[in-house]
Amino acid sequence: MLYHIRISQKSNKKRGEVKVDLTEEQLKDRYVKLYEEGMPLFINGKTIPIDDIERIEISRSDLASKDLINHIKAEDAQSSFVFLGGPSYEWSAADRAEDVTEEYITGPPGSKRITNPTEEIIQTSMLKSEKKVFVVHGHDQELKNDVEVFLKNIGLEPIVLHREVDEGLTLIEKFERHSDVGYALILITPDDEAFPKSELKKSENKLKIELRARQNVIFEWGYFVGKIGRSNVCCVYKEGVTLPSDMAGLVYKKVTKTIEEIGYELIKELNNAGFKLEI
Repeated sequence: MLYHIRISQKSNKKRGEVKVDLTEEQLKDRYVKLYEEGMPLFINGKTIPIDDIERIEISRSDLASKDLINHIKAEDAQSSFVFLGGPSYEWSAADRAEDVTEEYITGPPGSKRITNPTEEIIQTSMLKSEKKVFVVHGHDQELKNDVEVFLKNIGLEPIVLHREVDEGLTLIEKFERHSDVGYALILITPDDEAFPKSELKKSENKLKIELRARQNVIFEWGYFVGKIGRSNVCCVYKEGVTLPSDMAGLVYKKVTKTIEEIGYELIKELNNAGFKLEI
C-alpha cells in the first residue's frame, strides 16, 4: 500500500503541498508524529509551522501515483471540458485514493506533545551562543542551503563560515572565532574520489574508488567533537559517501535528497542536547 498526504495552509489558500507514494512508516515518522507533537512539518523543501496548517488529508492506494495520474490524464483527454488553474496531477491522484485521514489524525496538533516534568526547563532567555549551530559542509551547496533554512525555521542561528566577516583573520582564526556554538551539524557528502594506497597495485580498471568528504570537513568534525562533546555533534551524510573508520559512538543521520527526511530526528537530537525549540 502507498500513502499520500495533502496539507492545506492558512497563509496560502491557493496552493497546498502534496507528497505521494509514501510508505506507512514514512508517513508516520515524517508527518503524523510531528503533527501530534506540535512540531513543524517539512515537505517539498518547505517548512510549515504547525499553527499554519488548515487541514491535513491522508489517502491510501494500491496503485502508485503515476498510475493514478495516467488514469486522470486519460479521462481528461476524453473530456470536452478544459480546466485551467486547477489542482496538480499529484494532488488529484491523492484525492482519487481512499481517504484514511481519521485513521492517523486522531486529535488536534500537539495532542501528544512529549513532556518530561522531571527535566530542567531551560530559560527562554537562552544565551545567543546556545542558539547557534555551526554547519560544517563540503561542496554540496544544495544540502547546505537546505540545512540553513531548516535551522532558521526552528528558531536557531546557523553559522556557515564563508558567510561570516573575515575581519582580517586567517581561516583557522576565523574558524575558532565562530566555533562558540551549542551544536554542530557535519555534512558529509561525496565530494572527492580517492582510494587506499594498496589499490595502486591493481590495474586501472580494477581500482576500488571511494567517494569521500573533503578533508577540512573531517578535520572540523573532529574539532567540534573535542570542543563541545560528541553528544552535541551530528553527522548528516549522503548515501554513497565513505564514512571514516573507527568512528563509532557518534550520531549519524542519512539523507538521500532533502533535510526534511530527517527533520523530526534532528529536532529530537537538538532537544536532547539541551535546546528548547520554540516551535
